[in-house]
Amino acid sequence: MPNDIRMRGYRREEFALIAILLAFFIGIVAFSLNVPFDARLFPQVIGGAGILLMLAVGIEETRRRRTGDTSAIAEEDAAGKADWPRLATAFLSAPVFGLLFWLFGFVIASLAAMLLMPILMGYQKRRQLVIVAVITVAVLALIGPYLLNVDLPDGLIGDWLIDRLGLRAI
Repeated sequence: MPNDIRMRGYRREEFALIAILLAFFIGIVAFSLNVPFDARLFPQVIGGAGILLMLAVGIEETRRRRTGDTSAIAEEDAAGKADWPRLATAFLSAPVFGLLFWLFGFVIASLAAMLLMPILMGYQKRRQLVIVAVITVAVLALIGPYLLNVDLPDGLIGDWLIDRLGLRAI
């Protein structure tokens, strides 16, 4: 019975998070409707993708709930072992990422977030994390400046190092 109570609490929290994120993405799309087309495109793409993702996750969780699948809270699942480092990582990840982004730029902040956060939250597949992180950051670092003509920030310290070492193209 304790596992059943634990499972109901886990699912309630999961559905609450899905509802909050769904409302957030709907808000992004709604607030971007009165913006000029060029500025509206990015929020609508991100908001639309987020809405589709939340709907897919919600449908999957509803299906799991109906079938009685309790594998989501198995003992080897990291979510079942939420302790203070995991919670601190969840709460502090956005401010720390923002600080790293401001200081060191996109590449360093993204790699740090993609490599450190999952490990601090208890995920064990480190080889897979490294491969996904490096490929994702490399692809985004190439797509942004070269295909979308968007300069990715180098950060405060990154700009200083680039200027100090004379690496900036004139």
